[in-house]
Amino acid sequence: METISGNRENFQALVHRAARLAAAGQWERAAVQAQIAARFAWTDHTGLFASQELEEVLGLIRQSVEPPPPRFLARTSNVRRVVHVATQVYGTGGHTQSIAHWIRQDQASRHELVVTRQGGSDVPDKIASCLPDSEALTLLDRMAAGLVHRAAVLRRMVASADVAVVHAHPHDVVPTLALGLPGLPPAVFVNHADHVFWQGTSAAGVVLCLRESGRDLAVNRRGVEAGRCVVANRPLELHGLTGPAATRRSALRSDLGARETDFVVVSAAAGSKYDPVGTDSLIGLFQAFLVERPGSRLIVAGPDPTGIWSRAAEATGGRIQALGRLPNISTLLGAADAYVDSFPFASLTSLLEAGSHGLPLVTFRGHPEDCAVLGSDSPGLDGLLLAPTGSAEFVSVLKMLSDSPSFRATRGAAVRKAIIDTHSPSAWQETVRGVYAAAGRAGSTPIVTGPTPWRNGPLDRMVAKVQLETGYAGMGAAVADSLPFLAAPERVSRWADLRVSQSLSPTQLLPDRFRCWLSDARRRFTPAS
Repeated sequence: METISGNRENFQALVHRAARLAAAGQWERAAVQAQIAARFAWTDHTGLFASQELEEVLGLIRQSVEPPPPRFLARTSNVRRVVHVATQVYGTGGHTQSIAHWIRQDQASRHELVVTRQGGSDVPDKIASCLPDSEALTLLDRMAAGLVHRAAVLRRMVASADVAVVHAHPHDVVPTLALGLPGLPPAVFVNHADHVFWQGTSAAGVVLCLRESGRDLAVNRRGVEAGRCVVANRPLELHGLTGPAATRRSALRSDLGARETDFVVVSAAAGSKYDPVGTDSLIGLFQAFLVERPGSRLIVAGPDPTGIWSRAAEATGGRIQALGRLPNISTLLGAADAYVDSFPFASLTSLLEAGSHGLPLVTFRGHPEDCAVLGSDSPGLDGLLLAPTGSAEFVSVLKMLSDSPSFRATRGAAVRKAIIDTHSPSAWQETVRGVYAAAGRAGSTPIVTGPTPWRNGPLDRMVAKVQLETGYAGMGAAVADSLPFLAAPERVSRWADLRVSQSLSPTQLLPDRFRCWLSDARRRFTPAS
């Protein structure tokens, strides 16, 4: 196990190698090393949330990317053109949902989506159906091999746009290399991974922070100028307890194994966000509550019903239940009396969706001091969140909700109103106009990346601990992720070495576009089940 200091040393070695390659004009190899460095820092906390040194290397590589030919600069319409950039889009997940909602709710603009590395997965219908035409979707890994080439293609595609909105994975250097130069449209980087390391601050005209805690970390630890940060709510598709979901409440509860008299608490997030760290876990907290109110249930969408969840179900007679991943959690929320956020990592998107159903919201803030970014906060909603900081207070809050249906109804209605006021389509249209205006102002000033201090404080130790116990990846995984970008001899050599510690497929010896074509062929020739 590496310490934070050890991770930092490994990260710096990768950055220094990228710098040497960039100084020698080996741009593609430098870009690959920079991406490996960022991938490692994302999953193996280094005491940094951004790196000024890495951004300087990326800035050098950015200068080498081919400029767009003049024909790509011509405007063909007066309609605002917004190009969204993502690494990959999924059937579930907060950032994919945000892209879809952004496009649907901003009808005054033409929206396009460029995906840098979709791989063999289909683009989900929720994305494809909201784009204006087939030309509005581009999958870079099917047309460009290397990172620098992809950045050049992306640069051409955004050249005549009014704004680029980046929803990329923390390690994806393609948008960072393509954007951030005078003469190009301003880039808005969505700070959707505000609790971990990400690169790209040197290309971000605007950093769109989804909460104050994310903004504070961007300014204090990522070197982003305060004037470049915009705090705004994400677009959200609102639901309500009206129509079929309300009239079928009893049936919904019955389908989940709950009686009408049960106090049903629900939660939804990726399974890793619930994996215990230290002494506190959502399972343990709820088990303590069940001692006080045995007629209660915790039903969670996201984690598989195995391991700790299987043991919890057995220990509680099925009153703690994991359902696995669900394509839609609306029916789960329609059966609930209250919602509790995931812990130790919060899931703000799911929390907001639950609040739009009129549920009272509980977010456990049992983290060490200075770890606000690991919890949930949201503009316009903070005063309405029930936020216990200890296990006894958590039990007390749930007891209050269990015992007082009138309080649940009053608090749930207030939460829903606050979310409507700040996340409705009309509210989002006002918000997005402000984001575009900020991008326009930022486009006329140079981007300055400030210091990115290294620390080994409570937040750093907590992030490292969570990653170690839930999502620790190691150097091997960082290199394996970038195998397709390596030159063939190095790719084969690294693949052979990594097979000792990583689960690797022979297809990872292929460049991305060949792997995409292989996946397409498999789908065409595999009979439908």
